[in-house]
Amino acid sequence: MTRAQCVAFSTSILFAVLVSGCAIAPTAETQAKQAELARTTPVCVSDADCKAKWDAAQLWIVHNAGYKLQTVTDVLLSTYNSVGGSPDIAVQVTKEPIGGGKYKILVSVSCDNLFGCVPNQWDAALDFNKTVSAVTP
Repeated sequence: MTRAQCVAFSTSILFAVLVSGCAIAPTAETQAKQAELARTTPVCVSDADCKAKWDAAQLWIVHNAGYKLQTVTDVLLSTYNSVGGSPDIAVQVTKEPIGGGKYKILVSVSCDNLFGCVPNQWDAALDFNKTVSAVTP
């Protein structure tokens, strides 16, 4: 193996180790936010309640996401994806049946930045849940 090949190989190994270090288990703070997110998931219980909460979800995206809405249906709200290393948040919301005429409204917040999103994706998702859950018809 030539010196250049050895350096390239060593650099590749170092990069792989550094990148895998970023994929470690979530911190206790992140785990707590994930648990709170699951606990505070908005639920709608009637057609009027679902319409009011779905409208609030769409408005929250318009005011908080870093990207415009790309898809708007009765069961999916989705912005364009975050690209180019941007910390701006992209948002996807789904309305999923849970039985008895009730639906849960699930949010997913992401960005394309290795160092995190602005605002923090978990804080944004928790704000979404709080905002949408507070709406009544």
